[in-house]
Amino acid sequence: MQKPDNNSIKSMLICVGFCALTGVFSALIITAFKVLAELVVHASVSLYSAVRDNPNFLPLLIIGAVVIGVVSSVIYSVSKSCRGGGIPTTIVAIRGIISFKWLVSLLLLPVASMLTFFAALPLGTEGPSVQMGTAVGDGVVSCFGRKNGSLLRREVMTAGAAAGFSIATVSPVSAIVFALEELHKKFSLQLLISAIVSVLFAQTTAYVLARFGIGSTTLFHISSITSLPIWQFFAPLIVGIVCGICSILFTKAYQLVDKLSKLLLKKLTAWVVFPTLFCLVAVVGFFLAQSLGSGHSLIDELFSGRTAWYILILIFLVRALATMLTNTAGITGGVFLPTLALGALLGSLCGEIMITWGWISPDSHILMVSLGITAFLGATSRIPLTSCVFAIEALGGTSNIFPFIIAVAVAFVIAQFSGVEDFTDTMVKAKIGSATHENAPENACK
Repeated sequence: MQKPDNNSIKSMLICVGFCALTGVFSALIITAFKVLAELVVHASVSLYSAVRDNPNFLPLLIIGAVVIGVVSSVIYSVSKSCRGGGIPTTIVAIRGIISFKWLVSLLLLPVASMLTFFAALPLGTEGPSVQMGTAVGDGVVSCFGRKNGSLLRREVMTAGAAAGFSIATVSPVSAIVFALEELHKKFSLQLLISAIVSVLFAQTTAYVLARFGIGSTTLFHISSITSLPIWQFFAPLIVGIVCGICSILFTKAYQLVDKLSKLLLKKLTAWVVFPTLFCLVAVVGFFLAQSLGSGHSLIDELFSGRTAWYILILIFLVRALATMLTNTAGITGGVFLPTLALGALLGSLCGEIMITWGWISPDSHILMVSLGITAFLGATSRIPLTSCVFAIEALGGTSNIFPFIIAVAVAFVIAQFSGVEDFTDTMVKAKIGSATHENAPENACK
């Protein structure tokens, strides 16, 4: 066995040092980002609630949404990397496909995200958090790397993305698996070490901050989950089938919406598209509160109680369409939490039907919601390992490991053999196509 030389050991130590710094800086920045986002979301909820109590203020709400859309379009004109989902942007940035200005991203991305959150668009914090962590990693290499730092840029940016995911979702182990399975789709010892070091330092910093009342150490408020008896293992099988089929339909619908939006809106600028979308979301959200926001509060509601099946279907359709429209338009925000919300709706729907028919106990409702979250995530993004680990780590799945594996495996197999590419790859290709189109000579003066 060949022994590592001094240069490789030195390079590894430098990489570990960079990843440690990235983890600490990412935790500080993203924790502050999450705290501010919670305040903005709370203000948004209060605003919409006040308008519902007094509908005469609806015109003012619409005008405010239009103004936010205009301001957002200005930000996007300054920084193209702030547009769209943070995870697809991170993937293409790590691959070196698009130009990525780390300082601009750290300065403008939080501002654009807060506008999105205040307008209550169905986009989450985890995408911007991952992108901000990536920017921190790039910044650490740029500031401290000197001559050899550029050789470690991919590893440190990956470490930053993993740290951002771990802080956003409070799921450190899932973040490490996510870095390999989602960002790179391959295993590498150096990438693994980079992710572990960064996540370790990020979570340590986050826990210290939490001791002082800054930030939180849980993602969802879940009561104890009842273990599913082995003779009811048909339940996760059904949830897996439903989520697998719906993930295929969701991805194909997204591809169709993306094509139609590019065809119908190619002559319209962001100055027109963004205010229009912000306005539409405001109007829909006025009538259907569950269609607003990232879906975090919706998931907590589904965990705490049951909902009629027809309401679940309505919310799913509205949220799915809103997520597609806002994401294809390139509005800042993550689709990880919105995807979890869609899965939670499907799991709740399956649970509601099976409970009504007497197939399972009402005590299994929370488990059905959790199964829907993980199965839909695993099938949509084709990350079964991350989904299973996330179920155990963030959804209290330690007493139901086999039901989670069944649901994720079934949904993943259905989606994988459908011939439809996964949702993340679809967004990545759209991101690459958009960057290529914007950099084309004929578009240089537009």
